[in-house]
Amino acid sequence: MRPWTPAVLLTLALTPAVATAQDSHAAHQMGAEPVVVTLRDYAFDAPSTLPAGATTFRAVNAGKELHHATLLRLTDGKAIADLLGAMRDGGPVPAWAESLGGPLFDSEVTINLTPGRYVWWCFIPSPDGVPHFAKGMGREFTVVPSANPRPMPMADLTVTMRDYGWDFSTPLKAGKQTLKLVTAPGQAHEIIVARLAPGKSADDVTAFAHKPEGPPPFEAMYGSVHQDAGEVSLFHLDLAPGRYALLCFIPDAKDGRPHFLHGMQTEITIR
Repeated sequence: MRPWTPAVLLTLALTPAVATAQDSHAAHQMGAEPVVVTLRDYAFDAPSTLPAGATTFRAVNAGKELHHATLLRLTDGKAIADLLGAMRDGGPVPAWAESLGGPLFDSEVTINLTPGRYVWWCFIPSPDGVPHFAKGMGREFTVVPSANPRPMPMADLTVTMRDYGWDFSTPLKAGKQTLKLVTAPGQAHEIIVARLAPGKSADDVTAFAHKPEGPPPFEAMYGSVHQDAGEVSLFHLDLAPGRYALLCFIPDAKDGRPHFLHGMQTEITIR
């Protein structure tokens, strides 16, 4: 389950200018507009069928609560009803639902789609503690074969997400850039990029997540969420100069504590 608390979710959802929409860097590379996935309370507006190949998704939050769009590929002939049944009592994501990553609100991620059955899924809980998928925030769609599937665009750098940190092939920089996210053997991971407010730190962000009082300690937040080991995606960023915190909020498979408490948080300066 996602470790965001209901209080912080409500605060973030109602705080102006927390997220800034990213430019369509991937679309310019690929010669195609991104597929918009609209996040509502509690539903996804998205196509019911897509062609196979590299596809860029842009998540747009139109709800009062905070949402994300995690893309799950269903195998073994399973459908969304099976997924709801498997997770109804708070169990883990079953092995036949492969988590490919996906965009946090107002972020863009490119994923290579192969023919099959997929589900958009939101793990984030409401203020009442009920996860959004249990309120209907799941949407199944089909990927059909394509005669000319789009290749994955080139990346500017590679980020290996491991237990518990990120290894960058080259440092992040100001401006547009595409990150190739590779999850190493081990647990699933994500990368949340928060532009820090003046005088604030990554510790302030995690403290705010536990007890959201006063203004948020960050000015913007982007992210590519939950990606299983062995999966690869592209995360598109357009960073302004400033100080940033990198965080992974996924709960650990062994003790349930979010990965940032295992050291998966850091601060960087973009010049």
